Amino acid sequence: MSLLAIDVGAGTQDILLYDEEVPLEGSTKMVLPSQTVLVGDRINRARMKGRDIYLTGPTMGGGACTAAVRWHLAAGLKVFATAKAAATINDNLERVAALGIAIQEEVPDNVEIIETGDIDLPALTQAFSIFDIDLPKDLAVAVQDHGFSPERSNRLVRFEHLAKAIRSGGSLMTFAFHEPPENMTRMKAVRDVLVDAGYRPLLMDTGPAAIFGAAQDLKDDRPTIIINFGNGHTVAAVLAFGRITGIFEHHTGELSSEKLRGFVNQLGDGTIKNSEVFEDGGHGAYIDSVPGKIERIIVTGPRRQAFLASDAIKGAMAASPGGDMMITGCIGLVEAWKRREELWR
Repeated sequence: MSLLAIDVGAGTQDILLYDEEVPLEGSTKMVLPSQTVLVGDRINRARMKGRDIYLTGPTMGGGACTAAVRWHLAAGLKVFATAKAAATINDNLERVAALGIAIQEEVPDNVEIIETGDIDLPALTQAFSIFDIDLPKDLAVAVQDHGFSPERSNRLVRFEHLAKAIRSGGSLMTFAFHEPPENMTRMKAVRDVLVDAGYRPLLMDTGPAAIFGAAQDLKDDRPTIIINFGNGHTVAAVLAFGRITGIFEHHTGELSSEKLRGFVNQLGDGTIKNSEVFEDGGHGAYIDSVPGKIERIIVTGPRRQAFLASDAIKGAMAASPGGDMMITGCIGLVEAWKRREELWR
């Protein structure tokens, strides 16, 4: 049995072709620019050519592509978009239209058409085919889903979903879906693309995927704080006896060493406040229970070295499951897929 695991981040999409008969260290892997970076680059190139653009395709993550849309409008060029593509910018389509984006399903004349979406299956198929590799029918994808939130802050809605999963047990399988909740629109968009193409999907959020992936380096169930320093976001969680009991998430670029140290200490003793993280510009925090004294801190993610070098977290150990910290989220997806397979058989 084999699986293609894709961890979609703000800067990269990290890809692992997992085969049960191949040692993990020898598996086929790729680290590529994320789709939001690629779509943003295509919009930027259209701006440099002075071309109006038409966005069409599934709802996807914002970030670089959303910034490129704003620059396009600021340059006096036109942006057209289908309703699904426009939801990438904001769930409230009235707000999208207020930015100057024309929402319509028909393609205007004399525009550059740009496809949206967190997964580009034709590109992946072509890339693997160069090396005579066919994509497996099972695909597991992690995206950072804020949930459908047309009126409220999507940071609040996102943490309501994470808190619900933790209250439901906080185990790996409470975060893994074949059919995501209806209002997890980014996961559902990826799921629909995969199902329409004939693949069997498994979806997760990037935060828990990285946490449970890094946990594969642990040899016991002692209470541990695991931190994933992503290019866009940092997520830290308390993991004990196979379940997440507390979590906080912030923007990596806004975390100083001192601020990080304070939040991590508060997470460990259970005093961290959702309102404090949210008002600081982060996504939020949630504590379900405090399992006892934190025995160790494990860190992973592409931005981890900056914080390790600053000695922000004394005594932290670096996790690299499978010998490569860039596939930490993919490892979490693989573990979820293995357990889901046991239920499907």
